[in-house]
Order: sequence, then C-alpha cells, then structure tokens
Amino acid sequence: MKKKIIYIVCLLVLFLLLYWSNRNVPVQYVWMPTYSIDDKQPFGASVLDELLKASWKKGYTHTYQSISDLSETNLLVESNLLIITEKFFPSDDDLNKLLDFVERGGNTLIISNSFTQELTNSLHCYVAYNVISDFSENLNLEKKMNTLRFCGPDNHTQSYRIPASISSKYFDTYKTKEDKDSVYIVAECDSATVANYQTWRNKTKDMPVTLRFQKGKGNLLLSCNPQIFTNYGILNDSYNQFIWNTFAYLQDKPLIRTEYYQVGSQYGKNQSPFRYLISIRPLRWALYITLITVCIFMIFTAKRKQKPIPVVKPPANKMLDFVRSIAALYIRKNNNADVVLKKYTYWADNIKRNYGIDIINEKHDADFFERFAAKTGQTTDNVRSLFRYLDGIDKDTNVSDSQMIELVASMIGGSTK
Repeated sequence: MKKKIIYIVCLLVLFLLLYWSNRNVPVQYVWMPTYSIDDKQPFGASVLDELLKASWKKGYTHTYQSISDLSETNLLVESNLLIITEKFFPSDDDLNKLLDFVERGGNTLIISNSFTQELTNSLHCYVAYNVISDFSENLNLEKKMNTLRFCGPDNHTQSYRIPASISSKYFDTYKTKEDKDSVYIVAECDSATVANYQTWRNKTKDMPVTLRFQKGKGNLLLSCNPQIFTNYGILNDSYNQFIWNTFAYLQDKPLIRTEYYQVGSQYGKNQSPFRYLISIRPLRWALYITLITVCIFMIFTAKRKQKPIPVVKPPANKMLDFVRSIAALYIRKNNNADVVLKKYTYWADNIKRNYGIDIINEKHDADFFERFAAKTGQTTDNVRSLFRYLDGIDKDTNVSDSQMIELVASMIGGSTK
C-alpha cells in the first residue's frame, strides 16, 4: 500500500512540474486543414458552420452522408449542396448522382485543392499553381498577397487582398465550342500580383479561381482554394466578404453541407479520434509514448505480487504408532483375558458377516458345532474344544501368554495344541 501511495505522489509531482514549466508557453495553433465543423483551429470550419446556421435564410443542414445516400433519402430535393474538402475524389456512382442532381436543377459548390480526373476531363479544366508556397510560413501570412475579384457586372470592381499561401491555385481551362456558352468565370486572381507568372505561363492574364458550369437546369461551381473558407478566412474582415459572395450563388434554396469527402471524415462522428491524434505530429508522438509506457507498465507489473506460498507437508501416518501405543498399554497391564475377549468380539462379527452364524447369541450345542464346522471347513472336535475354552473365559480369568497366542491363532484359522 505504501508503494502505491509513493507511486501516485511521484506522478502528481511530475504533472505539477510539467504544468509549471509550460504555464507561460504561448498558444500554439495547428495549421493543418481539416475543414471540420468540430475544429476551432485556423483551418477548421466551426465558425463557418455556426454562421451558416444563424444566417442562411432558407435553412442550413450539415451531414456526413455521401451524395448517393443523400439522393436515396431525398435530402437533396429542393436543396443546394456544399462540399469543402482537401481532395474531391468521389466514387463513380457518387459522381453520376452529382451530375444528375445538377442536371435536374440543383446547384452545387465544391471547394477543393484537387478534383477527380473524371470530373475535370469532362469539364475541360484542371487545377494549377501560380505560387509554390508552403504554409509553414504561417506567421508571415501577410508578406505575400494575391488580389482576387469577382467577374460579375455588379461586383467586378470589388477586389480582395488574400494571402498567397491560401490562394495559390487557379483553374487552367481549355474551352471547346460546346463549352463557350456554358462555362463562366465567377472569380479570378489578378496575374499582376504574381511576379513570376509571365515567365512561367504566358497565355492569359486572368487566372480563374472559381468557375460555374451550367449543366441542364442547374449549375456546378468549382473553387480551388478551400483554405479561404475556414475559420481563418471567416474571421478576417478584409476578405471574408469574398466567402459570402461565393455562397450567394446558392442562396435561392436550403443549403446542405456534407463532410463525407474530407479525408478523415468519411464515417462522420463514428470516426475514431485516433485518426486526428495521428494526423498531428506532437499528438502522434504523445500517443506513441503513452502506448509504449502502458506496454512497459504491463510487462513489469504482469507478475502477480503476493507472499510465497509455504510448502505444506502431508500429515504423517500415525496408525502404526497408535497400534504400538495400544499394544504397549496392554502389555503393561498384562490382561490377556481382555485381549482374548476383544478378539473374540471382532471374530464373531466377521463370522456373522461371512457365514451368517451368530456365535455370541446362538446356543453352543451339537447342532451349532456341526453347522459351524461344515461352513468353516474345520473338524467338529476342534470347534467344540475351541468354544468350550472360550466360553470359560471372562475378565477375571487368568490367561497366560501362550494360551492367548493359541486361542487367537485358533480364531483366525489355526488349530489348538
């Protein structure tokens, strides 16, 4: 018990030292894009989800279901669809259901860094980079800026200065005659803000960041900079209006956002939290160290702790000692008559069980002697002589040692001398 108390006290002291050493450490943000409604880090989407719930007039719904599941449950009827993800790679069935949904009049906005090749080939576009930038420079976001603006007649003059680290992609399109009247540039990045653009690409000045494809009765909108649509972008007053202007294309109907296609969210809230822990390096190492510590603890404490069990010797057989003690008692008393009478009693019980003759209670006459001799295989004379001798003995009879031995031998099958 004392060892356990010492162990607990040591752990508490270590935790207190850990807290004391880290009490003044500044808050460290995790700059990993998750786009999750449960993530309050810069590249989560908890703030976006709360604002959409509060401000979307037609109604806003969040789900973890796939497009196929939404179609089967009729949740997409009379609704628009929003998808924000790192990579949009749906199954063939989901992609067909999506295009069918748009053909029938639904509007869908997909915001992703990359798209499945089946979709981009059918739309004659692909995602390209205008700035190669790593977001490890997150503390210097404002050093490199891009200018993004909408191409509509009402907001063409509005421009937004957005960090290049989160607006580094654009769409490269190769329009066909059929695409000319069905593809519209919703928002673009001004190439003048990119110093090396003209030397790397020398085609056109405009670099679309949001495209609208008219399909049947509906519209499919693609945007290629999802980090703008996170907590970091929503809380930035200088360009959060860019987000709401993009969402304006979906305001005519209720909005449904699904997180099914975000890496780590395919299974919704039933997803194991270990996926998130492993995705972040400090948490991953903390998890590994914890598991290793638990394994070491199990190895060294698996042995059962208890006092050694003493070896108990089996009790010795004292029967022979008991017989010797009783024999010594009779020898000391030298009462041979009593020994003969006790032997006679045991012998009578044995004769009764084996031959059915009660030698104690039956009358010892000629008929008895003949019957006893016939069953035991002795002569009638020997039987008569034995019983006459035994009938004359009582407790006060003086019986010598030789007479006692002869009588006992006769009772167990010997003959009288």
